[in-house]
Amino acid sequence: MVIGTLDLRPRARVIFAACWMVGQAALILSAGMRPDGIFAFRMFPEASTMEIHLWREAGGRWVRAPQGEWSAHDSAGQLRHFSWRDRVRDPILAAVDTRVFASYGADTQRARVGWALDDTADHLPEDGETTRLRAEVVVWRNGREPTTTLLESPLRRSP
Repeated sequence: MVIGTLDLRPRARVIFAACWMVGQAALILSAGMRPDGIFAFRMFPEASTMEIHLWREAGGRWVRAPQGEWSAHDSAGQLRHFSWRDRVRDPILAAVDTRVFASYGADTQRARVGWALDDTADHLPEDGETTRLRAEVVVWRNGREPTTTLLESPLRRSP
């Protein structure tokens, strides 16, 4: 017997194979329910582009963060510089105020922007002013007229 291999009896092999096939079928059939469409086959990919415009809520009003950068006071009152790119390393999501190709489709990138907003808002402990972040996502799906979606992070626990 080789270490690291799964040695099953004939009946267990059939059960394992059946479970494997059912699992694969479930992944394929549920692909349309996920924003990234993973396990779905696309013969021709989307040719969509998008722009992300970042805003932050401070003092009860929304303030634009051009190029995803802003300055805010920390809890000690010192002025600090913050950047969306400090946390978001993906080249598509990091391109704020720039029109980029929406790799893997517009819906996938919109979902990823939402996750990045939540993650960035959760990791701004030194920012004593920002209560939440907002992204305005403008999408040109396959060259059609643009549509705009507003995404907001939840309120931060302790700005």
